[in-house]
Amino acid sequence: MNDFWNDRYGKDQYFYGTEANLFLKEVSNNFPKNSKILCLAEGEGRNAVYLASLGHLVTGVDFSEEGKRKALLLAGKKNLSIEYDVADLRDYDFGVEKWDGVVSIFCHLPSDLRSEVYKKVQKGLKPDGIFVIQSYTPEQLQYNTGGPKDKDFLCDPEIVKAGFEGFSWPRLEVSLTEIHEGLGHNGLSSVLSGVGRKK
Repeated sequence: MNDFWNDRYGKDQYFYGTEANLFLKEVSNNFPKNSKILCLAEGEGRNAVYLASLGHLVTGVDFSEEGKRKALLLAGKKNLSIEYDVADLRDYDFGVEKWDGVVSIFCHLPSDLRSEVYKKVQKGLKPDGIFVIQSYTPEQLQYNTGGPKDKDFLCDPEIVKAGFEGFSWPRLEVSLTEIHEGLGHNGLSSVLSGVGRKK
């Protein structure tokens, strides 16, 4: 998989574009000023760079060296600074009450790893910390407009709620929406979108 993503991100064009995810933009006011935010499966950096432009202290993590290269290049073009760790989420240390926010935009993981990562997110968030997620749902398999082809990588609100014991969910919904992000996401899509808060 490392080779797959390095090949995808190794080209000049940004596979998912350089603009931040629209849902993240919509809900970014949930993060307090100067938040310390971790972006999971950050790829080529579009979401991390956007959050840095709002004044947040942002770290991206992905196991693609090419993703990191492109992300730092994008940040530099905008005169912004982000941190970026190349690591497998299975091994990555989220710390304890370290983050004001964690962002998971189209970070699709097999169910066993997803459960592990959700536990790490809970542990890593500070009290009142914010978790933002957008993910394809199992219904996305009907549309062929982006995302994994294996249902085990897709999730729904029940999976998310079960993975975050004690969180409140000001917003957690499934919708059909048009998504256009570079070459990777294009067309009508079934997505889960959520904002959770650690109590």
